[in-house]
Amino acid sequence: GAITLKEAIAHALMNSPSLKVFSLETRIADARRLQAGLRPNPELTFEVEDFAGSGDLSGFDASQTTIGIGQVLELAGKREKRVAAAAAEEKLAQLDYEAKRLDVMNQVTQAFIDVLAAQEQRDLAKDLVQLAEKVQEVVRQRVEAGKDSPVEQAKAEVALSSARITLRAAQERLASARQILATAWGGETPRFETAKGDLYKVQVVPGFEQLAGRIPESPAIERWVANEQARRADLTLQKARVTPDLGVNGGLRYAAEGDDTAFVLGLAVPLQVSDRNQAGVQEASVRLAQARENTKAAVLDARTSLSGATEQATSALAEVTALREEILPSAQNTLAAVEEGYRQGKFDYLNLLDAQRTYFDAQQQYLNALTTYHKARTDIELLLGRSIDTAEQDQ
Repeated sequence: GAITLKEAIAHALMNSPSLKVFSLETRIADARRLQAGLRPNPELTFEVEDFAGSGDLSGFDASQTTIGIGQVLELAGKREKRVAAAAAEEKLAQLDYEAKRLDVMNQVTQAFIDVLAAQEQRDLAKDLVQLAEKVQEVVRQRVEAGKDSPVEQAKAEVALSSARITLRAAQERLASARQILATAWGGETPRFETAKGDLYKVQVVPGFEQLAGRIPESPAIERWVANEQARRADLTLQKARVTPDLGVNGGLRYAAEGDDTAFVLGLAVPLQVSDRNQAGVQEASVRLAQARENTKAAVLDARTSLSGATEQATSALAEVTALREEILPSAQNTLAAVEEGYRQGKFDYLNLLDAQRTYFDAQQQYLNALTTYHKARTDIELLLGRSIDTAEQDQ
């Protein structure tokens, strides 16, 4: 049956393959955060000395056996900093998912608008065919009455054929638009008959400056801010890794020769002669600087895109208003007057054909302007991460 925009979006959010990929990424990031919080495992050591040699050491009588446990002690708060870095990456993955979720919603909305427009264009083409059929009948009657030349009837038949071709093209565009909408949620074929929505409903779009203040709060920008925080956390972790970890081990030693036992204690301190994690710190510093620039670039890009989308929506709305209130009523009245005048013999067929073409061209322009308006409005809401109405209320 009929499908609404909310139903289409809900279906896409549940079934979109690309969105599921980002959902799995958040689970991967969660697993990495859990792994980052684990301490190093202890080591069990077993060592036998002074056996199978020569002389008094030829057997096991003089051997010494040591059983011990070793543990790496992380210094400089590495574990806490590792968890903080992993948590920052997890937040980044969550924001990536949210940004992709909004992108999927935008794609579905754009495809839904195309289906609505294609349905209206098909209906307009049907009206054109019906009008061409009606005109052809009028022309036929006038030719039979000797009021018009048979050439006029041939022209009417050509116009009717052209209108039918236009209808077939509109039907094909509608079929393609329906398929694209179904693909947005991973469907192979459309499982709906029609899209239900009001393409003709428009309202004023707030100005650029009023909307631009909401850009920093959008998920797309928050994603880059989170990326900057993740790079800062990684730099902190890399600096902590400059401090070496201590290796502590202890155990029990058994001397076979005297049947004696003793405790053994050891401490291992890495000597940072060459590797002091210089490259790790340098890379993390550069990545942090890169993240800062990416954030600035993302804000500038968002402002540029918002300016273009706002201008496009405003321009399309002005065109819609002019067509709805002035041009379409005038073209419709002109067509009706020419049709009546043609029946009375005041106008020839070319006048009628021109009036007919003018009216349907204006209708097509009206549908195109409505489509442009709704798509631009959708782009604005993608950039803001919320509906325009909500952004206005918050302001």
